[in-house]
Amino acid sequence: EDEVAAERVQEIFSSDTFRVYVNPDPLGTELGGTLKNIMAIAAGVCDGMQLGTNAKAGLLTRALPEMIRMGAFLGAQAETFFGLSGMGDLIATCDSPLSRNYQVGFGLAHGKTIEQILADLEGTAEGLNTTNVVAAIAKKESIPMPITRQVFLLTKGKTTPIQSVQNLMDRDLKWEFEDLDFSS
Repeated sequence: EDEVAAERVQEIFSSDTFRVYVNPDPLGTELGGTLKNIMAIAAGVCDGMQLGTNAKAGLLTRALPEMIRMGAFLGAQAETFFGLSGMGDLIATCDSPLSRNYQVGFGLAHGKTIEQILADLEGTAEGLNTTNVVAAIAKKESIPMPITRQVFLLTKGKTTPIQSVQNLMDRDLKWEFEDLDFSS
């Protein structure tokens, strides 16, 4: 019944200029749209520090496994994060100076406090609250979320952008996919 309704909505809203996809994982879809806000803060920091395209590509590539780890813990399907609500939203938001979360990170990279950034921001940066919640879950459940951890520390004024980058670079070396399970 849900699949029939989803396909009907897909037919109604799809057009020559707008393509709609059906996804059977509503939780993963919601989480992709939520978790990417944390990564948009990190992307804003990256761009604000002028670290370059390769650094940002590396950041976003490593952001996806973090999103998958948290999503899987919360009951989402890993493959959902490779779709539009995961990778698609991640790329769009993390590459947009119009993103409020990106603006938060960009401001932090330029030495502004959260209070200063929020005073100038038009609207809400959802990533700030999301960061607090996700960082707490990750810590409690021992879920590796190094980017999220650095964003959390940055937004709390407990580290600097330069130190956050160094903290990420100083992590133990590992195989790229050693802590991800794609068998589900």
